Amino acid sequence: MENHFYKASDGAYIYYDSEGEGRPVILIHGWGCSGRFYKKNVDGLKSRFRVITIDMRGHGRSSKGLDGYTVDRMAQDIHEVIEFLGLKHVLLMGWSMGGPTMLSYWKQFGKKKGHLSGLGLIDMTPFPFSPGEWNSHGLKNYNAEGFNQFAETILSDHKGFIRSFASKIFQDGKIPAGMDWMEEEMMKLPPYIGIALYGDYCYSDYTDVLPTITVPTLVVSSDSGIFPHSIKQGEWVAAQIPQGEFIPFEKGGHLLFYLESEKFNKAVADFADAL
Repeated sequence: MENHFYKASDGAYIYYDSEGEGRPVILIHGWGCSGRFYKKNVDGLKSRFRVITIDMRGHGRSSKGLDGYTVDRMAQDIHEVIEFLGLKHVLLMGWSMGGPTMLSYWKQFGKKKGHLSGLGLIDMTPFPFSPGEWNSHGLKNYNAEGFNQFAETILSDHKGFIRSFASKIFQDGKIPAGMDWMEEEMMKLPPYIGIALYGDYCYSDYTDVLPTITVPTLVVSSDSGIFPHSIKQGEWVAAQIPQGEFIPFEKGGHLLFYLESEKFNKAVADFADAL
């Protein structure tokens, strides 16, 4: 596989992979992760679609400079990659923090004719600090002190923090054997970048974007230590979107697209075919 880098308008280098041919399906990872998390989905979808994964700035193989660590800037990075590759009629999907990034993308660029045919929101909240009953994030109700503890912990024990965070991804709180690569990938996000980005994520409210989306939107979620009541959360999110479609996952936890990859890939393929 070739190494692909796009130089963003502010000078950052954004890494992306592209496999297969057909309608473009872009998969955006969550906080602390990378495009590598989607390897089962790339393998399962590339026979029918052009599947593109991106390491967002600060993550994976992309630049780790000092600037640009906001949800809005990451959405701009995605837009620039789409324009650079000349993509049309894209199905754009984001997981966890990648979900608000999709909403920021829609707010900034979604109405540009021909770019998007559909959106996907994978196990996400549009506003982590929201006091709403629907919100399942651990820092709900404007828990700024909880965020301060998050920052202190990641700075004092980066490796321990990553292990604890990774454990919560799974429904039973245990990292399965053979998934050490996941922690290694998450360690590539420097703590100071992680804190800046997570802070912007927590304070950014995209709930008002949901009713403005005019393309079909697939929402999927599964309960885990990250979002204990994510299915309830996902149902609420989908209900706010005029053409929202919700599919619950029962076993995959926050990593539903990996642990229930066959179900996820079929859901994505069926959704894309119907666009």
